[in-house]
Amino acid sequence: MAIFSIHMVSKFKFKGIFITLYINASIGFLIWMVFKKSKISPLDHEFWVDKSRMLIGILFLFLEFITLYFLVKVKRIVIEKDKIIFTSVFFPFLKKERLFSYYDYSKFVEEYTKQGSYEALWLIKNGKLADDISSFYYSNYTKLKFEIKIKNKGKLNIGSFAQLFCRLGLRRI
Repeated sequence: MAIFSIHMVSKFKFKGIFITLYINASIGFLIWMVFKKSKISPLDHEFWVDKSRMLIGILFLFLEFITLYFLVKVKRIVIEKDKIIFTSVFFPFLKKERLFSYYDYSKFVEEYTKQGSYEALWLIKNGKLADDISSFYYSNYTKLKFEIKIKNKGKLNIGSFAQLFCRLGLRRI
């Protein structure tokens, strides 16, 4: 018989989830309206022959990938005695379990949005961002960060664009 030792489970902020869903729905609606008004289907071969239509199609695909990125980013976090489990809320088959020992260290980062600034805990592996937990999404962020038993090396002061490159794996920390 297995005994589970769950220390903490994340609690979502309504605002973070709402903004993520709103952005996704808005972009999806925009794409649908453009194609409906123009009576052009991106599934037809003729759509991709014209260079201007191809550019629009690529732009919409890029926007859709960004919205999917934000949906995947909303995760349920379970912190156990010696590990952390990340499960995507919208895509539950995307699940990741990591022992605390997997990470080299953690750092605090100030993230900026139009709604304000939020603290995030970045979990670092081999000089790159492996996972993060943001106070933008979680109402019990403060409790979560104290339950994570990973050596913390203080605050990392980097700008928004540098943060983006770190998230994409294009920059070392």
